[in-house]
Amino acid sequence: MEGVIITGGRGTRMRNITYVLPKPLLPLFSFNSDGRRYVKPFIDFILERFEALGLDPVTLVFSRNSSLIIDYLGSRGPLRLRLRLVLDAEMRGYGNAALLARSSVTGPFVLNADDNMLPLEDYRAGVELFEAEGPDAVLFVHRVEDPTRYGVIAPSSQGEFRGYRTYGVRGVFEKPSKPPSDLAMAAIYVMSPRVFRALEEVKALKGEGEEIELVEGLQRLIEEGGNVMALELRRRWVSVGRPEDYLEAIRLSYEAGL
Repeated sequence: MEGVIITGGRGTRMRNITYVLPKPLLPLFSFNSDGRRYVKPFIDFILERFEALGLDPVTLVFSRNSSLIIDYLGSRGPLRLRLRLVLDAEMRGYGNAALLARSSVTGPFVLNADDNMLPLEDYRAGVELFEAEGPDAVLFVHRVEDPTRYGVIAPSSQGEFRGYRTYGVRGVFEKPSKPPSDLAMAAIYVMSPRVFRALEEVKALKGEGEEIELVEGLQRLIEEGGNVMALELRRRWVSVGRPEDYLEAIRLSYEAGL
């Protein structure tokens, strides 16, 4: 299985710090082998999980805002995976950035935004669910108090996989005013390349220059009979996408590590 990381967003919710430091380089605490704390950037946590999962190669979709990230990856030391770079010159949404990875991806892949992360065991459960059940996509969801702030799923059925609740998904909605559930999606997915065709169809319908969101491609996939499943997380994903999320990530990383 391969990996895709989408970087290079504008980071508007984390300004003014993202004027000088992109979200993937925001520092968090970690622990070395003798239990001492040290600081490392957020993207290292994602890459370490990808390495542990054996994802290779990993495609990094980057933009003109990503120069500091590329510089860091070139100086951090060797990775135990192959890294491929794909330029997102237009910056027209998460879905369009994911579609650009099609030129590099050859099979099933984990798609990860640059400001979200899961515990390793949750990544592994999602990958194993994908391999066991063979859906077109596995989403990671968690119950939230205000689902109007998130992309949410409309579940169609409920099951169980290795201690996790699972759901069939009959629809996905981005920040709906009347949410069909309180199950919010992390910006992390396990997918088959079939999602690229759905995104291409959305792009053709919307026309050139329009932003494409990943949920639009997922909804198109569902409408065409695709099998989309969701894995319910035992705790919320770690995020550095909003100031309050970053503060919580700092606290978690300082107290117990990530």
